[in-house]
Amino acid sequence: MAAPLELSCWGGGWGLPSVHSESLVVMAYAKFSGAPLKVNVIDNTWRGSRGTQPGKGTGKYNADYELSAKQGADTLAYIALLEEKLLPAVLHTFWVESDNYFTVTKPWFASRIPFPLSLILPGRMSKGQIVSSPAETHKLRK
Repeated sequence: MAAPLELSCWGGGWGLPSVHSESLVVMAYAKFSGAPLKVNVIDNTWRGSRGTQPGKGTGKYNADYELSAKQGADTLAYIALLEEKLLPAVLHTFWVESDNYFTVTKPWFASRIPFPLSLILPGRMSKGQIVSSPAETHKLRK
């Protein structure tokens, strides 16, 4: 049996294993593909966060090796569709829409990030999404 992949991530809430969306993607991929995954939850410690978001971890696993060329292409097309259409909507809902950010997202993330980073990182993450959103990118190009 292969050594398990390792993922370091913030803890979760509301029934989710992590607040970090990219970590949830890795966990879902491991679950659906049967890849061995060891999750290291980083809660309220300085060891895991140095002013940035948690890392994805180490190791590689490919669940697509048995797919035909057409199935592989379909998988890539579906992933591209989700990343292009759904991801911006989710990120906007969490980080850009102010009512949701201040009542849900900021308190949720701040509860999982050690002090004083809990005062800094949610705002930094929100500003990063605002700058990288398509509407803001379009405004910056003008």
